[in-house]
Amino acid sequence: ATLWPALAVDDAHERAALIAAADDALAHRWDFFDIDVIEPVIDWHADPVAGISAPRIFGSDINHRDERLVGDIKVTWEKSRHHHLTILAAAYHVTRDERYAAEVADQLRSWVDENPVLIGVNWTHALESGIRLISWVWCDRLLRGSVHHARAFGDDSPLWASIWQQQRFIAGWRSRGSSANNHLIGEMAGLYVAASAWPLWPQSARWAARARRSLEREALAQTCPSGINREMAFSYQLFVAEFYLVSLNEARRSGDTFSAPCRERLKRMIEAIWHLRDARGNLPRYGDEDDGVALRLQPEGPARLDWILSTGRALLDAVVPARKSLTSTLMRLPAAGPSSVPLIGPRAWPDAGLYLLANRRGTSREVFVLADAGPLGFLSIAAHGHADANAFTLSVGGVALLVDPGTYAYHTNKRWRSYFRSTAAHNTVTVDGADQSEQRGAFLWTRKARAQALAWSAAEHESTLTAEHDGYRHLGVRHRRTWRLAGDRLAITDLLVGRGDHRVAHHLHCHPECVVEADAHGVHIRREGIRVRVVVPGGFSVEIMRGGDEGGWFSAHFGHREPAATIRMSAQVRAGDEWLTTLEMESES
Repeated sequence: ATLWPALAVDDAHERAALIAAADDALAHRWDFFDIDVIEPVIDWHADPVAGISAPRIFGSDINHRDERLVGDIKVTWEKSRHHHLTILAAAYHVTRDERYAAEVADQLRSWVDENPVLIGVNWTHALESGIRLISWVWCDRLLRGSVHHARAFGDDSPLWASIWQQQRFIAGWRSRGSSANNHLIGEMAGLYVAASAWPLWPQSARWAARARRSLEREALAQTCPSGINREMAFSYQLFVAEFYLVSLNEARRSGDTFSAPCRERLKRMIEAIWHLRDARGNLPRYGDEDDGVALRLQPEGPARLDWILSTGRALLDAVVPARKSLTSTLMRLPAAGPSSVPLIGPRAWPDAGLYLLANRRGTSREVFVLADAGPLGFLSIAAHGHADANAFTLSVGGVALLVDPGTYAYHTNKRWRSYFRSTAAHNTVTVDGADQSEQRGAFLWTRKARAQALAWSAAEHESTLTAEHDGYRHLGVRHRRTWRLAGDRLAITDLLVGRGDHRVAHHLHCHPECVVEADAHGVHIRREGIRVRVVVPGGFSVEIMRGGDEGGWFSAHFGHREPAATIRMSAQVRAGDEWLTTLEMESES
């Protein structure tokens, strides 16, 4: 093993945050998904919050969706992705404190002992093996020089058998059909990284080549030419981007290369991420969001975007700022000088149905409206999409005001899984109390709304979008909406195209820090010195819900739910009649 020299970290804050996170991992403290629990003796098959340990039987025979049997499977899987071990390994690499290295070696050997091939919940999905292998590759690198490295990665270590078995598992049980979404990309990234970093077996070269070809295909299949991920879930845009960046970095290290069409599509993906941030760096939250990452070499936080952008610039020549981060430093990326890349707005990604109505980009007076006129999601089941056609979000000067409420849960809390995916949980219109698209399972949609943009015009001070969807075709109508942003005024005109009288409800979901009040002049939203006056359409009743059965919730991250104001404006309307809602924005200072 090549010895990597110890790394000096100049940023005292980054160093302190890394050591604090490593100390938590040393204490077996789990603090993801809104949990905070210490597990003195780690049971790799258990959800320590529920106190349930999954059966140690053939993995494919375990119903991982049965929370009575396994608890919250996301918690169990997250432990075994071993992101906390890469934090420990990074802390060792920076500090040379052998406690961190010893803990990594102990936990890796414990995991191998408790997870014989194909037994238990950690052998149910190839994606989990893919992410785990990426973590193990980086543990191997960052522990070099430690007296404990040989216990984990020495010639006689039991890890090597598991490493081969997990690569074989991915090669034979990769995602197919309607599940061949981000899972397939993560699986192939794990196989590519492991086979390239450890070319130790007769199959290694074949596995690496096969994985690279699959990654090249999926980059084009799963990413729109504009650079937007087709799952229509922005969290997965970041997740997938990370898988590709760690794979490209491995190719750089091994002397391999990815095809030009693949690299160009990935370049656009990284550039789209940059241009979809608002003045404070907030990113979109449409679709599912489960806090998944491909590799963690420093604690969670804003630095994630920094390493994605800097790596995209270094490896793909993406036109984005290069911001130094601990992750990019640990990855030994080629140095890139400082850069300034202007944010352009308004802007459109028509093949994904995303439209940004914006002015004064990057300033304290920026108005940022992101509208959705795109497909529900990817492949036949659209697993990670939400029923959010004709929805939008609003921030002013980077202060989030009207938000996408998030995701909250996957396999548990079925009622809330359904709510956070529903039309009523987004800033759009419900008709006769129905969803635009029909849910038939936690990751399954049957009847799907088909959305399209009808007109788009963009200028420096004014932008307009008209879009419609047919999600209410079974009720005899289509919902058409026009947004017009001019200065500090957003006008939204809604119309049902079709026949009959219908009960409509226009929802506006506010950030939980917003103060929301109604009076005779409309509804007033205030946060951090920004005020928005919502002028309610004539004849519409107004309710403000907070933490109720029908709305008033926000999920800042997976597993977390808190009350937040939802404005619901309702009326009986006739198809063909328009109604206008205006939002007037101003600073209170």
